[in-house]
Amino acid sequence: MKRSRLKLFKTTSLTISLIGIILILLTLFVMGYVFVSGVTNSVSTTVNSGASYDDLNQLKAEYNNLSQKYTSLNQQLGTTPDANTKTTFNNGKIKLSELNQTLTELESDIDKGTSDQAINNKISQAKEELKEAEGIYNNITASK
Repeated sequence: MKRSRLKLFKTTSLTISLIGIILILLTLFVMGYVFVSGVTNSVSTTVNSGASYDDLNQLKAEYNNLSQKYTSLNQQLGTTPDANTKTTFNNGKIKLSELNQTLTELESDIDKGTSDQAINNKISQAKEELKEAEGIYNNITASK
């Protein structure tokens, strides 16, 4: 009777040890998987935000260029331009300030890590506002 208990104890003990080793290995595997997927996601996000920063910098350069054109145009128009031209000019300045606000929001969204779709929508919106402001500038300079 004592031998069968001892054998049963050895078998149970060995089984518990094997299960413990398997659980430890499984835990290490899961932790490794979580770590690798986190690093991969981080690298992917960094690459996507890098492209967004490139687009943002290009839009900022175009905004600065157009802003300088508007400043120069304001000086050319002088103090008493045609009322229609002044209204059109003011509309262009408003579009320019809306573009500046959109660029500020876009930079904030990129810094916060907002989704790619939201960032792409903001970039499209900024490009559209830039086209509108350039169109207004071109209309004013064509009518001069």
